[in-house]
Amino acid sequence: MPIHNPCALLDRLLQEPNESTWLEFKVNNKDPREIGEYVSALANAAMLAGRDRAFMVFGVRDKTRERVGTDLRLQQLKHGNEDFTNWLSRMIEPRIMLDVVDVECDGLTYSLIAIEPSYERPVKFSGAEFIRIGENKKKLSDFPEHERSLWIATGRRRFESAVAVSNATADDIFAQLDPEPLFELTGDPRPKNPDEIIRKMIEYGFLLDNLEGRYDITNLGAIMLARDVTLFPSIAGKAVRIIKYIGRDKSKSDFEQEGKKGYAVGFTGMMRFLMERLPKEERYINGVRRMVPHFPETAIREVIANAMIHQDFIVGGVGPVVEIYENRIEVTNPGNSLIATDRILDERRSRNEKLASTMRAFGLCEERGGGLDKTLIEIEAGHLPAPDFISSENSMRVVLFAPRAFAQMSKAEKMRACFFHCVLRWLTHDYMSNATLRERFSLAPEDYQAVSAIIAESIKLGRIAPADPDQGKRNARYVPYWAV
Repeated sequence: MPIHNPCALLDRLLQEPNESTWLEFKVNNKDPREIGEYVSALANAAMLAGRDRAFMVFGVRDKTRERVGTDLRLQQLKHGNEDFTNWLSRMIEPRIMLDVVDVECDGLTYSLIAIEPSYERPVKFSGAEFIRIGENKKKLSDFPEHERSLWIATGRRRFESAVAVSNATADDIFAQLDPEPLFELTGDPRPKNPDEIIRKMIEYGFLLDNLEGRYDITNLGAIMLARDVTLFPSIAGKAVRIIKYIGRDKSKSDFEQEGKKGYAVGFTGMMRFLMERLPKEERYINGVRRMVPHFPETAIREVIANAMIHQDFIVGGVGPVVEIYENRIEVTNPGNSLIATDRILDERRSRNEKLASTMRAFGLCEERGGGLDKTLIEIEAGHLPAPDFISSENSMRVVLFAPRAFAQMSKAEKMRACFFHCVLRWLTHDYMSNATLRERFSLAPEDYQAVSAIIAESIKLGRIAPADPDQGKRNARYVPYWAV
């Protein structure tokens, strides 16, 4: 992020406590290699401290914070015959964002370097990594605990923390973001003071104080609270797109609708729009005739929320897509599944942790990892065909199927239902049996043999296994293949 108001930034940095590891004051140090080592140390210290930038300021005494000015001009400094800034960028690995500014404030001249940390690996200068320990610059290799922590920190860097819009005023923020979901969805009281609302957005990680009297809007803030996502280049196209087709293929579409609001702002309206347009059937509920959607709303909500959370935001221009067919719904997100589809109910891994935790805090999805479990439970309760999870190199697709009787299901659908029923039983520390699978398919006891055939075929193909290898056929119990 560039420095927009260097004098305001200087005033703000002088308010920081002396022990800030991501901030260094100097007066006239003109040694390019010394400066380069400090850039490495400050970048790595900023990552450990969770800061989006580190700073090196020339023209201020380190101990007293006295403003004395400097005769250094970083933008004019040379290393050999090469401009200092070009040389420094070349000596730093990996490449990071550096902003070098010479400025006059209140009659004194200062030079500032703003340093963004690397989110790939620790930053090296001339092949060596440095770190700030207290107020001292040290070689990172001499502090293995810090080195280990730094590698962990760089691995946690996510798209959500990056800046979507920099140097925004308070008016800019309220024009581009809708803060109401912070209070409507969480139940927190709404402050009357705009400064308190901004403070709340900072707490959630939607905004960053840029230390220059303004704010940076993060990608997380934009994707959750945007009034119009198309105004943010980094998330444009990431709203949910809904397409309804006539029939069972893509040959003829009924309508296509792409949202523009952030997820927290538009999720409820999107779900209402979707549920009103799903295929329905007539049922009598408590003696009253009602039109009921083919698909449970809870299952659809969790699958869509899962697609939002686990999408790969680095894949530009495309977001989650919901496709409605006569006999199914397909929900696709960019980015393959981080988990093997056979373990999608029991393993926990998220591509976008901050987005996931925020969606949970706002009540837009289930607790950590419970969304797809609940989807399967709802589907089994309705005796619907089991969903299909299809992971490819660049996308993840979940297919929900309309009601279909057991006799109408294909062999593959029956096997899939058997496997996921077995997984759900295992997750509750229980076992699948012929009786539980019959109940799952809404079959009578006399259909024992039909269910036994499915179980036998599932064992043959290695999808499930007997809970006890020595058990007899009567009252036999089963677990997923990966549980033995």
